[in-house]
Amino acid sequence: MLRKLIEDLRAITDPGERAAMATEALEHVKAVNAEVAVIRQEAAKELRDQGLTYKEIGERIGPEGRPLHFSRVSQILKGEPTGRWARAARKEGEQEGQAGDDAESS
Repeated sequence: MLRKLIEDLRAITDPGERAAMATEALEHVKAVNAEVAVIRQEAAKELRDQGLTYKEIGERIGPEGRPLHFSRVSQILKGEPTGRWARAARKEGEQEGQAGDDAESS
């Protein structure tokens, strides 16, 4: 599904058009990522309501036999951003805070 999108983007010969279409695709990916995260959180909550431990949930929802750590399961259940997206958001927030500090000290 996504592989076809990438192939189609690479096939666009005009670099401006290719970049514009890639930008549009990224906007869709962000929206889909948020929706998929909510679906995962809801499913993890259902498993928790069924009495599964965080460890058991991690074993069930990890990708292809790689269980998620119980702390990651906790983050998912709380709706906290995890992984690469969380690090990027924290970094962006820190940079915005620094920019605000710089503006205040001027």
